[in-house]
Amino acid sequence: MLIRTWSLDAVTIIDVHGRLGIESTGALLDALSDLLQAGRRDVVLTLLGVTSVDAAGLGELAGAFRLVRQNGGELKIVVRSETVRAVLIRTNLFGLLPTFATEADAIASFESVPSLTSA
Repeated sequence: MLIRTWSLDAVTIIDVHGRLGIESTGALLDALSDLLQAGRRDVVLTLLGVTSVDAAGLGELAGAFRLVRQNGGELKIVVRSETVRAVLIRTNLFGLLPTFATEADAIASFESVPSLTSA
């Protein structure tokens, strides 16, 4: 799994690519812990490059959401893959995690971020 992190104003975007599973357990939580220690609280987790998710990956997503919330932040998830979306729906995580179809929608959902659209 490849994790790339970048920021747009107060929001940090984490792009995840590859398989989110047992072989990468802890990598996402480690990346989030580093961000939270640096004071970054508003996070968009982009799963656009994720090819599959297993039970360990689902646990990592739930743990990521909990970790960010416990540290006073918000985590939004971007999902477009029908395979990943189906797994989240089957496990009832889809209704619990704030999900969006695009990064722009997820970023715009944070109150402190100005709109990305022009008037």
